[in-house]
Amino acid sequence: MANRLVGKSAVVTGAASGMGGAIAVAYLQEGANIIAADINEAGLEELSKKAAELGVSEHFKSIKCNITEDEDCTNAIQACVDTFGTCNVLSSNAGIMDDFSMVEEIVNAKWDHVIHVNLTGQMKICRAALQYFVPNDIKASIVMITSNAAFESATGGPAYCASKAGANALMKAIAFEYARKGIRCNSICPGPVATNIGKSVSSRSEIGFPLHYTTGYNAHYTEWGIKTVGVPEDIAPLSVFLASDESNFVNSSSIIIDGGVCLG
Repeated sequence: MANRLVGKSAVVTGAASGMGGAIAVAYLQEGANIIAADINEAGLEELSKKAAELGVSEHFKSIKCNITEDEDCTNAIQACVDTFGTCNVLSSNAGIMDDFSMVEEIVNAKWDHVIHVNLTGQMKICRAALQYFVPNDIKASIVMITSNAAFESATGGPAYCASKAGANALMKAIAFEYARKGIRCNSICPGPVATNIGKSVSSRSEIGFPLHYTTGYNAHYTEWGIKTVGVPEDIAPLSVFLASDESNFVNSSSIIIDGGVCLG
């Protein structure tokens, strides 16, 4: 344990699995206190067991949280304050995919749901954190997970791409507005990472899904001999850095981690 996050108390959303889970573990290993927030209570229980195995249960608490619900977001931040005395890091990782529909065929309900979770949900959990940080003069770091799709986009998946581009713009607005308060905000933009986010897809467009993996940067998955699919543990170290005081001069950055597929 390198203790890079000693003195940090973080809310980690999407913590029950995938990148959020890996980030939660990495934060604990670096000495942070964390509130693990997710709607997946079974996954949170598994994470609690992992914290016990690491011998850091006193630095861990979980809470059921739907980031699209105002009260849940407020409760997650308050749980961190009540449990650990403060909150000075928000690691915002929760998100879903769309069904790879092309723009011409996407239905309003699917568009609205993806934007509601990936963009409005990001805003709501960030707003809840800022409503604690600002009046309490907390010097803090917000670390968002967005996607390289925010920059490169892809054939099939317009709601997902738009939501992630919007989240990056939200990040920059927060970074600009609150830097004067000592609050930094940055985003990590992963490429393809092996997580269970695909479970959020109940169906796949017969038009868009085949094109998604044969056009644009996604076509490089099979063309290149380099690693083009990451694992959550490839993302967690950067989140640790951005949460730590080592990154005090890093603000408003959108950092791509995608094995280089965007180079195509």
